[in-house]
Amino acid sequence: GLVVIHDMEAAEASNTAENVAKWFAGPNAPRASAHYCVDNDSIVQCVLESDTGWHAPGANADGIGIEHAGYAKQTRLGWEDAYSRAMLELSASLVADICRRHGIPVQFVDAAGLRAGKRGITTHAAVSLAFKKSTHIDPGVGFPISDYIAMVAAKLPP
Repeated sequence: GLVVIHDMEAAEASNTAENVAKWFAGPNAPRASAHYCVDNDSIVQCVLESDTGWHAPGANADGIGIEHAGYAKQTRLGWEDAYSRAMLELSASLVADICRRHGIPVQFVDAAGLRAGKRGITTHAAVSLAFKKSTHIDPGVGFPISDYIAMVAAKLPP
């Protein structure tokens, strides 16, 4: 079990999750989908957790994909504005629930860990490095992954 963190390469707006979810479901989408799209005020489920989403080649069969409004080029500061903080709080609650229900450890898994079959929370960038099936680098080096993992852990029941 993995949770794979992505960004949508879409602007931070209150309707970004809804718009990207509609695009995934529409006739012009490539063979791409994620389980959830998250923005600052909503979580939209696009694919059932029991179904395979096409979000991170190499980790699709075992991964639940979470898309976030924003861009891989964002700096750490860009992920710390009010919009991103609200979005990451929503996302962390969702991911804590997913980890609890699926018995996924709340720990970061890097490319080496992925190749070794470790379970936990990873990024599309790590999946790309591990399995060489895509070149995506999201959510980018500025994404505060260790802070995010701590947020998820704080939302787990004691």
